[in-house]
Amino acid sequence: MQSQLKTFWDARTARERSLLVFATGALFILSLWPMVISPVQGAFLEQSRELHEASVTYSVAPDILNRYSKLLGRRKELEKFYSGVDLSADPLSYLERLLRDTAKASGTYNVTPREGVQLGGKYAHKVFMVNFQTASMENLAAFLKELTTGAQPMLISQINLDKRSGAEALSVQLEVSGFEAISNSK
Repeated sequence: MQSQLKTFWDARTARERSLLVFATGALFILSLWPMVISPVQGAFLEQSRELHEASVTYSVAPDILNRYSKLLGRRKELEKFYSGVDLSADPLSYLERLLRDTAKASGTYNVTPREGVQLGGKYAHKVFMVNFQTASMENLAAFLKELTTGAQPMLISQINLDKRSGAEALSVQLEVSGFEAISNSK
């Protein structure tokens, strides 16, 4: 067979030999493409994508770490603040007591519970809409101070004040949220 190939090769012109070498080389490359070249090219593309992701992560990491550090500090402050707070009492009864005693709500007051959320299995976050009238700004200020920093601090997410001309009372509408510990016996 080798002698037949030699005879075939010798019978060809230089131009035919060049074309045969080129065709054989092209056929060889095309046969190697799916087995060798394509996987290598895919590996380089994957490595390029991973390098891009790593550089994006590297550029964003300082900001994320800075924010994490600030949030961690804020968390420690909140844990320290709430460590002395009694969350076992019902926020609704606490809120109603404050309305009677501190705000000195004139007439009737209305506390409407809204849908709450359970937090981490230990606490329930309860939201209330509160409507009342008070005779003075001093009573309102005392109520708001006791509400946010008292024995069972609550969060105020919305407040609307309305004083009609000629009216003695100040109408107050609040959206307040508080926390209650969930007992393990439930």
